[in-house]
Amino acid sequence: MRPLFRLAPAVLAIALALPANAQQIGTVASSEPTLRGTPPGAATRTLALGTGLIADETVASSASGRGQLLFLDQTTLSLAPNTTIVLDRFVYDPASGAGQIGLSLTQGALRFIGGTLSRQQEAVITTPTAAIGIRGSTALVLHHNGRTYAIFVAGRRMCIIVDGTRTCTSRQGGVLSEDGYLGAVSPEFLSRLLVLIDGLPRPGTGTGPGTGVNTPNPSERGPVSTIGEEFDPQIFEDDFTIDTIFEFLGSGGGDTGGG
Repeated sequence: MRPLFRLAPAVLAIALALPANAQQIGTVASSEPTLRGTPPGAATRTLALGTGLIADETVASSASGRGQLLFLDQTTLSLAPNTTIVLDRFVYDPASGAGQIGLSLTQGALRFIGGTLSRQQEAVITTPTAAIGIRGSTALVLHHNGRTYAIFVAGRRMCIIVDGTRTCTSRQGGVLSEDGYLGAVSPEFLSRLLVLIDGLPRPGTGTGPGTGVNTPNPSERGPVSTIGEEFDPQIFEDDFTIDTIFEFLGSGGGDTGGG
């Protein structure tokens, strides 16, 4: 994937094929091979590099597609294949740094790297079975076969709300689901999930997964946000795996063990 730091700041002002009077809330920072977007009241369109994103737009990746979305507050979303989201809510005042961010994940997997807004209050990712609140953090969120899983990567706090019950974690690698806290993710699972979201690194362009913010900062890999978080894969010591998600997202590969 093309790293976001190579995009000029002016790309946020680019609006390609936007409906009239639409509110642009961000831009497509990478798309392999393409993403598809459906703005409210408009036809489905191709979301190429630099395409403006619209409030309430539905964004979907194909079985072989993935992409990165960069929002006006520097929040970054990276989508795995077979993933569909709706950009439900984005309000941002650059002068005060105040506003709200919320989206729906109907299927698939994504990585969220919080920008300015999630430092002020929780960003909310809603799935068909739960709501994930992310405060000043990086997290991976998955929904498949009626189940939601959220993995805390780094930052302040992540919570899951199910039927009014709220469970939170700030443990790096901690996994939340509808059943509450499940333990920490295995290194094998994390590695496979990051490959799904980022794609395989191009030869000679990087040495490992990362957000691309500080050291390590592999080129051509990982989302970049100026206020994102790094993580250390060695902290993921437990043996939590969800192999069925890989079958759905199309990664293939062998069994990583665990449950």
